[in-house]
Amino acid sequence: MDSRKLLYTTTLGVALSTAAISSSVQADTLRFAVGFPSGAPIEAAKKYAEAVKKNTNNEHSVKIYELSLLNHSEMSSGISQGMADLGYLLTAYSPSDYPHSNLGADMSMQTALQNEVPGKEGYAYSGAMLEYIMLNCPECQNEFASNNQVYTSVVSTPAYVMFCNEPVNTVEEINGKRLRISGASWARWAKNFGGSPVALPVTEVYEALEQGVVDCTFLSPTELTNFNLIDVVKNITTDVPGGLYAAGGAATLNRDTWNRFNNEEKEGLLKAGSVMAAYVTFLYQQQAYSDMEKAEKKGINILKAEGDLLEKSREFIKSDLEFIPKFYADEYKIDGSRTQELAANMSKLIEKWNGLVGDIETADQLAELYWNEVYSKLDPATYGK
Repeated sequence: MDSRKLLYTTTLGVALSTAAISSSVQADTLRFAVGFPSGAPIEAAKKYAEAVKKNTNNEHSVKIYELSLLNHSEMSSGISQGMADLGYLLTAYSPSDYPHSNLGADMSMQTALQNEVPGKEGYAYSGAMLEYIMLNCPECQNEFASNNQVYTSVVSTPAYVMFCNEPVNTVEEINGKRLRISGASWARWAKNFGGSPVALPVTEVYEALEQGVVDCTFLSPTELTNFNLIDVVKNITTDVPGGLYAAGGAATLNRDTWNRFNNEEKEGLLKAGSVMAAYVTFLYQQQAYSDMEKAEKKGINILKAEGDLLEKSREFIKSDLEFIPKFYADEYKIDGSRTQELAANMSKLIEKWNGLVGDIETADQLAELYWNEVYSKLDPATYGK
């Protein structure tokens, strides 16, 4: 048995033995796996840890494992099996396990059709996803339960831009380009303009751009420094393709761990979840502003999409939003009428939340908004059962 399997077996054995001895959690330390080495997710996780301690009267604390306990591809099974008590879960890595949840996340390009809250798209989308999964999608709740998990927070990045080797801001310039994409919607966008979508882990993008394996990548500006792409990117087009990454639960708990807490402690964990959701979203956006300033100072060429590309991009997005519920029904063999209902509801939630975040200036204000609009409507006694 290798050391990794031995660690897994030992950890799981201890967790099961503890559960057998006591039906309630004693004062302990929760293991929080975060598959990032630094940046907004880690800083938000620290705020989450503070909130857990505060909201459980110092009975429970959180130890953050930065990239060391589970990576992104291991996160779902690792949380399910108790290798971590909670984790920063990206559901796009396990698409067949979370189709209803990912459907809501895949509608993020709707944000590119509106300009009501520039720079706050992530704030709105996080709120919409929380309300979608926690209050409006029992199928989503079942997906997490089937994976022995409880969803308590959200992941939303700032709006996606194009990092390119050469200037790309017209329809003609996209044609024939190799474009690294982050999901199916962006792949369809690339194909629509004659580009060739390329699927690569974000950890391989630096080398792919440097060596010309890809011509461009679609990412949030935060990855300029998170993955040192600022050293290889030469051009940034800021207003296409749009959309953002929202497929995940930033503080997803192991369900067995969750169910050993009493109702007051569960409420405390939900409050901490609202803090995690707000801080990861807010800090991502602040980092995006900072990284774009660094890019400009470094001499990276900052471009706007020309009118024809912007217009055709919006036309594509409108048609693609209509296609998404059919895609999910066909791809994952789920009820097509229900995917249509969920997509329509998510669209309304995006519009609703665009109208709620305009006055938000701090992460604490955002956490309060998430709590009042979503978390406070949950019953800790029944949520996650």
